[in-house]
Amino acid sequence: SALNGGAVLIAGKSAAEIVSTTFEANSAGSCGGGLATSSPTPVKLTGPVKFSQNRAEDGGSGGAFCSMNTLENSLVCNPDLVKKPFMIDVQDLPGGAAGSGKLTLENNYASSGGGALFVKCIIPGGATKDMGGATPVGDGFYPAKGLARFAFSGNTAGYGSNTATLPQELVLHEPKMVQFQYRPGEPITTKLHISDSFGQQVKMDGTDRLPVTVSARICIGSCESMVAGQGEVFNSANEIDSDGLCDVGVQNKVLVWPASQSTVSKRAVRTYQPLLTLQHAVSAPLQGVTMDPVQLNISRLPCNDDEQFLQASASATGVCEACLEAEYIIDPDQSQCLECPTGGICNGSTVQDFLLETQDDGSKLNLTILWEIIPFNVVASDTEEDRARLIECPAGYLLVRGDPLNDLRPQDDQCAKCPATYYSTRIASWNEIGQPLVDWKLADALTGDKCEDCEPGAVCTGGRSVEPKPGFYSGAPAAARRRVLHNRTRPESSRWEPEPHSNIDVGVFGWWSTGALWESSSAVRGRAGRKNGRRAAAAAGTVQVFRCPADACLGNGQCADGRTGPVCGLCKQGYAMAQERCEPCAEDVGTTIALGAIVGLVVVSVGYYMAAWRVFFTSTLHERNLEEKKRIAEGGEEEEDHRFILVKLCESRGWETLAKRISVYHRWFILNTKTLRGMAGGNEAKKDNLPIQGLMKILIGFYQVLSSFMTTFPIKWPEEQENAMKFTKILAFDVVAVPGPSCVVAQFSYQQKLLMYTMVPPAVLIALVCPLTLCMVLGHFRHGGWDKHLKYEAVYANTWQMAVFFLFLYYPTVSVASLKSFSCQELGAEGNLLQADFSVACPIDNPASFIFLYSATVAVLYPIGIPVGLYFAMRSYGIPQMAAALRRQAICASLISTYKRHTSSSEMEHLTNYLGKGPGDDEKSQLRFKKRCRTLFKNMDEDGSGTLSAEEIAHQLSKLDMAKIEIRALEKMMMTYDTDLTGELSMEEFEPMMADLLATSSKFDGLETWDQVAVNETQMRLLFSHDWMQQEEAYHRLQTKMVREGEKQQLVDKIGVEIQKSRQTMHDKALEADSLSKSVLRNRLLFLADQLINKGIISVPQLSWDGSGGEKEDLARLHVGFLFKNYEVTKWQFEILEMWRKLLTTSVLVFFYKGSILQLAGGFFLMFFFLVLTMRMRPFADVRLEKMQIWALLVLCITLFYGVILNADQAVAEANGTVPVETDMGTAVSLIILSFQMSVLFLPFATIVGESRFNPFNIWYNYQELRMEAIDRAKEEAQEEAEQMKNGVSPDGAGPPPGQGGSGSTDDPKGQSPASSKNSLDAGSGSKKSLDVRTKTPPLEGSTDGSGAGVGASRNGQRSAARTATPPPEETEAENGTPPKGKGNGSNGSGNGSNAAPPKGKGNGSNAAP
Repeated sequence: SALNGGAVLIAGKSAAEIVSTTFEANSAGSCGGGLATSSPTPVKLTGPVKFSQNRAEDGGSGGAFCSMNTLENSLVCNPDLVKKPFMIDVQDLPGGAAGSGKLTLENNYASSGGGALFVKCIIPGGATKDMGGATPVGDGFYPAKGLARFAFSGNTAGYGSNTATLPQELVLHEPKMVQFQYRPGEPITTKLHISDSFGQQVKMDGTDRLPVTVSARICIGSCESMVAGQGEVFNSANEIDSDGLCDVGVQNKVLVWPASQSTVSKRAVRTYQPLLTLQHAVSAPLQGVTMDPVQLNISRLPCNDDEQFLQASASATGVCEACLEAEYIIDPDQSQCLECPTGGICNGSTVQDFLLETQDDGSKLNLTILWEIIPFNVVASDTEEDRARLIECPAGYLLVRGDPLNDLRPQDDQCAKCPATYYSTRIASWNEIGQPLVDWKLADALTGDKCEDCEPGAVCTGGRSVEPKPGFYSGAPAAARRRVLHNRTRPESSRWEPEPHSNIDVGVFGWWSTGALWESSSAVRGRAGRKNGRRAAAAAGTVQVFRCPADACLGNGQCADGRTGPVCGLCKQGYAMAQERCEPCAEDVGTTIALGAIVGLVVVSVGYYMAAWRVFFTSTLHERNLEEKKRIAEGGEEEEDHRFILVKLCESRGWETLAKRISVYHRWFILNTKTLRGMAGGNEAKKDNLPIQGLMKILIGFYQVLSSFMTTFPIKWPEEQENAMKFTKILAFDVVAVPGPSCVVAQFSYQQKLLMYTMVPPAVLIALVCPLTLCMVLGHFRHGGWDKHLKYEAVYANTWQMAVFFLFLYYPTVSVASLKSFSCQELGAEGNLLQADFSVACPIDNPASFIFLYSATVAVLYPIGIPVGLYFAMRSYGIPQMAAALRRQAICASLISTYKRHTSSSEMEHLTNYLGKGPGDDEKSQLRFKKRCRTLFKNMDEDGSGTLSAEEIAHQLSKLDMAKIEIRALEKMMMTYDTDLTGELSMEEFEPMMADLLATSSKFDGLETWDQVAVNETQMRLLFSHDWMQQEEAYHRLQTKMVREGEKQQLVDKIGVEIQKSRQTMHDKALEADSLSKSVLRNRLLFLADQLINKGIISVPQLSWDGSGGEKEDLARLHVGFLFKNYEVTKWQFEILEMWRKLLTTSVLVFFYKGSILQLAGGFFLMFFFLVLTMRMRPFADVRLEKMQIWALLVLCITLFYGVILNADQAVAEANGTVPVETDMGTAVSLIILSFQMSVLFLPFATIVGESRFNPFNIWYNYQELRMEAIDRAKEEAQEEAEQMKNGVSPDGAGPPPGQGGSGSTDDPKGQSPASSKNSLDAGSGSKKSLDVRTKTPPLEGSTDGSGAGVGASRNGQRSAARTATPPPEETEAENGTPPKGKGNGSNGSGNGSNAAPPKGKGNGSNAAP
């Protein structure tokens, strides 16, 4: 054993070579247990060299090999170590194989560092550093230069089991975990160790420790500074453990922080050093190496909230120290721990924001209070400190705080509870204006003078307790208080769970109140954004009261039977909501559901078949007729057996008697069915047919609106009214609202019910389209086209009809379901709840929720989309265009009729018919015309005066069998041509009048359609330039009157000037008409017609959909006629207005002042508005529908006015603290209202019976009518026989005596007999009696040139002559006084003669009003 180099020591500059040698079991006391060298020449190891079990003991290093090659006077390694690792040069044996040189180091030991190799220096470089920091590879060999290798195994040491150097530096053990911020009083947590040049942690083997310590110094600035105020303020020595680690924190070295105190404005201020230096240094050189200290800049953390900074003196260092539990501290770095106030609860840090209230059961309830930190003047020390002062107490308490002028004890602040018989729902705030709930002394607060007196109808036990007496409902004490005070809120998606009845307080007056207004202002501020109104109610200081639904709240603290929840608005288990009432369900819900499912399935199946599939599987009358014709065409003779199937079945079984009875009943049923169908034929039937479809629409619409009154106007309706409304709810197609089915869906959530209601329309429409789809598919594959199936037209029409009827029927129900998601009620502590289901939070408060988004979608799709869709459906069928066309046709007929009435008369038309054709363009025809005029003039001039008076013309017309002659009409016509103003016409005046009359009568025959007039410029110009105001006629009349009365000639001339101006105006209009194009003239004429209608000069009658629009109208009526065919043509869109009326009444009114008198008044005025609108517009084509609609609206107005009275009575009773009492008078009024409501139901049936042929009155009336017709017919026949006998004609119809008649040639102007001419005239005039064939009136010369023939006109304006011996049937009818259907009579061509009424839809005669 040696100090250095246990086997070999190489000193000085010696060079050594060791060849194939083993160093084993050598030891040294300082360095190099096997070999040590200080020579600058590397030790050459040739061949395999091995160091095994060598030791460096007693703190020695380098168990196998030690290199002590350093720079002079330094411990820094010699640069020679850069070239050869550890000054070792491993070489192969001369001539040996490559890699034969190898150094093996195994099982060597060092007490300090380097179990195998050690350099006794620091900062080695090059190959030594690389080997020292390298990681073994493969079998532990380190690659050296060339192929030489080092092999290590089993070496041990204090540090560096294989390689090591001298200790080099003191370093932080875990740099990332170093703490740079400290709170005074916390232990220093720094961990350090000493490392060698290879970064290995220096330590001794086993339990031995390094012979040095590490200091922890706290300094202001530099620790070595000698400047005043800087330098060391704290120092401690810390040992290094056996692992070489120095953990300062384990040794509990507490950090102190220097601080200084001063007084600023009577307030003590403590100042802290912002940064300190924490320095760690090794106490002495280790193995001769002196290491640099580790310095950290640390900053200060403030003391914890429940700590104070405690220092021995004003300028000494200090630490943070915890306060007691019964204390509080305001600023841990500046103030000291303070005594807790009397009314507060402290936790050593703050004064808690709650107080504990003892309940009746002994439990503690936390109530929120507020404290504020404010400056407080300490009189004893004349300093100012911050103290906690009470600024807010919860509802039910007064704030007690000393007089601000003598406020010496902040510790006495407290909340004093209101005594019994008083309450307070307001928060007591120190900052409130006037401080109404603040007392200066506790004794004053306990009197309760500043609390509220207990409200009537409530029991106050002190504090905020307001327990309602019977008559009020309070949901807060049971449910809301627990949620508010214990911070438990109901999830928005959860359903309300009803409380037991012992916790529900309800009153007899039907109100619901909340007393949950005791929340602190901080709690309210935290929910300021919520729409709950609780803070507003708290500020008001009153108990919130909410109205319960009708009949929901009873007395004695109970809800009505079957009700529970907020405002008793929910139904208990076993009950279901139906028509805003909780109806009991059967105990066996499963049986109810099963029975309901069976009945519903049967009803739906039968209804579905009848509505959708019946038309597909049954034959229509048209189809049966086609089949019959086909059978006959194929040679079939045997008629098909159409007997009822039950009759055939009974006969086949031999039950003849039963078959006969069934046959009788079946025939009776078919007969009555046909009768009803005939009366309900609508516009396709006769005029007096009963519009059953329109009556049923009004009936259904009435009861749909009436049944909604229970939900729209939630007041206490009389029992009779409620029962009627419940019964009629089925007409709204709301089966779920009926007791029974409502029990089935009672378990559904509101969202599920909403989906169920709103999914019905698409489901039904899809079901209705299924037959049409099948029909189209069969038509495509079997008949060669999608629309080629025999049933296609019928199924297509039926699909439209059923779809439109379903939308009409279901529209109010789906509209209500779509919109009620937006009707909510604010219930104080319970929150904003949905009125349709008080267990659901209002969707409006959560616009992102499914219910809100879905409801908003269906609210647009159904309430708005259905009317808009039906409107565009009617437009797609061209209803507006057809209505406009029919109105134009009516305007055209009225214009022509009025024009003919202005320019002619029936009397004058008789003359023109008698006269024949007007003057032509050639001279010959003009001479003939003048000759006929002279002949006619002479025949009428009975007195031979050379002038004709109106009486003479009338006498002549009477000879022509014109029964009714108006002298005034003749005078009016003569006035225009009476130029000498004598009142009679001379030959010179008569001739131009007849020429003008013939010219005018030839322009229009009265049967023109608008389409014909619109392309005839001549007719349009005549109508446009006509003097519709009859100014010239008025001037003529005035001028004639003035002449007769002997007025001055100057005035007469002045009137003449006006006449000329009027004529000039008409002439200008004629010129303007000539200058206009056809299209412009057409538009100007329509505009003129509208002006004339507004002025009352012409009128357009009410138009109905009578099929005059052709196939297009028939198709529209067949498909969507349900919507418009009962209305007048120009009011075709009125059904959409009716749908809006139902929407407003059933769905929209619910959002405005629900249950109040204002809501009822609004409903009344809305219904009254539609009543006035209906009476003003008169939209119905049938007066019976109009009367029923007016009566239905009037009954609804009466019902709503009755509701206003009921609501007012209830309000008066509640104001007086009583309950409305039902009287006999009230019951009688209710029954009268009910009778009005039921009258609407029976009105259609009464009308049906009243107008049916089974009505005895109708039977008697028809009998009397037939009897009178038979009597009149007998009289006419007798009169005709007498006239024939008088004229020499035999009654058997033989011709006249010889020489009294002849047919004459139609080409010879002198060849026609008078009888022929007069018969022709009668055929044109439409008179009921034939003219006397032997009249004294001589024949008009030249009247048989064709102009004297009958002038009955067909619809296209072509005249039909009556000159042949065998006239056609139409002309024969005309001769007998009965105009043919659809033909014109006389020159007016309006479908009637002077005494005949016009047929429906045709033009008007000269004596008929338009």
